[in-house]
Amino acid sequence: MGTKKVAVDYGDRKIDIEVPDSASIIEYQEGALLENAREAVLNALANPLGMPALSALAKPGMKVAIGFDDITRPNLPARTILPILVEELNRAGIKDRDILFICASSNHRKPTRTELANHLGPTLFNRFWRLNAIVNHDCSNQDELTYLGITESGRYVEHNKRYLDADLMIYQGNVSSAQGPSYTGTGVCIGLASTKSIASHHSINAIPDPDAIKVASGEKKKPVNVKDEMSAFMEQATGKQVFYINSINGIGGKMIGVHAGHASAIKAPAWELASSRFVCDAPQADVLIVGLSASFSYGNANNTLIAGAGTFTLPRYNAQGPILREGGVVIAVSPSTGYIDPLLYPSYKKVIEVYGTMHSPRGLIDFEDEFNNNPEYVHQYTHGHGYPPLHPFWLLYENEYTLNRASAVIMAGTSNPAAFRAIGMNTAPNFEAAWKIAKKIVGENPRAVVAPSFWSKPRIKFRVDA
Repeated sequence: MGTKKVAVDYGDRKIDIEVPDSASIIEYQEGALLENAREAVLNALANPLGMPALSALAKPGMKVAIGFDDITRPNLPARTILPILVEELNRAGIKDRDILFICASSNHRKPTRTELANHLGPTLFNRFWRLNAIVNHDCSNQDELTYLGITESGRYVEHNKRYLDADLMIYQGNVSSAQGPSYTGTGVCIGLASTKSIASHHSINAIPDPDAIKVASGEKKKPVNVKDEMSAFMEQATGKQVFYINSINGIGGKMIGVHAGHASAIKAPAWELASSRFVCDAPQADVLIVGLSASFSYGNANNTLIAGAGTFTLPRYNAQGPILREGGVVIAVSPSTGYIDPLLYPSYKKVIEVYGTMHSPRGLIDFEDEFNNNPEYVHQYTHGHGYPPLHPFWLLYENEYTLNRASAVIMAGTSNPAAFRAIGMNTAPNFEAAWKIAKKIVGENPRAVVAPSFWSKPRIKFRVDA
């Protein structure tokens, strides 16, 4: 069998790996972008879906809260959209001092002042920072949260008080590939939620299996869409609607499209556009290979759990059919050192230690309360820009699907193999050694799928022909 070389992400550079000629190389391909992003945003605000135009909603004297996706998302959409929103609000008679920006940092760390300035752009940041009108959401401070109730499916609805108290609620978000068939985009439900609310859909008993849920009859049951349910519940409880403006983005955050209006109305066209750009046809893989860039999602990929998440979650990005066959192998290529910054990720190391005493991530659920109330971890989150105590729990819970489906998950290239063995991975000094391990498991002529730039470009979804 012939072979070919493929350049894959490897930290801050690329390296060539040698794979069979038959291997499928699947990565995002940039298509047409908006020629005039400003005009597209203005048009979306003037012609929203499912709601009146922003100019009709905004009235002089209103208190306006603008939530925005945090720094785990690209900054170009925020720098483009938010100044235009302010222009439109000012034109409607709303003064700067009546506008509040809330960074929707969900269960992520709070950005620093410098990071917020970089995300929003210096002009907008300086204009509103002096008014104390830019704040970070806090997912644990009960004084800054409002409890609204529990949905029919058991989701705990508790969100940012200042946002819910506003006369007009606006949210600037991004539509990108999420695990399973869905996309991101309804940011209020996650980004401005309390830890308890997030746990009601991120904890181990709430994470959906990417495969269809089967009931006793053997029929497929369509699961409740968490964001749709929570959005409707929030709207009924407050008597107010959220005005969304969401962009679908290409490389570097350059906009492919933008939609504004009610969450229920913009979802279909946004997902349709996202699917047309991000869904890629692929065969089911015996061996699924991913290159890990230097930084993605929650920070530096030297971090054991971030590199692990970049590996374990890959088989969950299925638009149709599982990309990894039962008993297949996943290989990540990365020089990760396994170093976890104790200031940015205060609870990570201890959670990994606790996980090491268990046979499954499910056992961690009994430790959620203990970690969530640890004063040291809470202080570092509240005042030191560290990740909240429960964040590593969510990452380890997400690993369960691939741990159960794959015969082996291999980190190839790490200089700290012990760190990755601690979270259930095999290790190899390089890709060649990892490939030899994989062939021993799945056979001498495996069907390989390579995602060389999955984390350095907009995330794709795999569509597998069943």
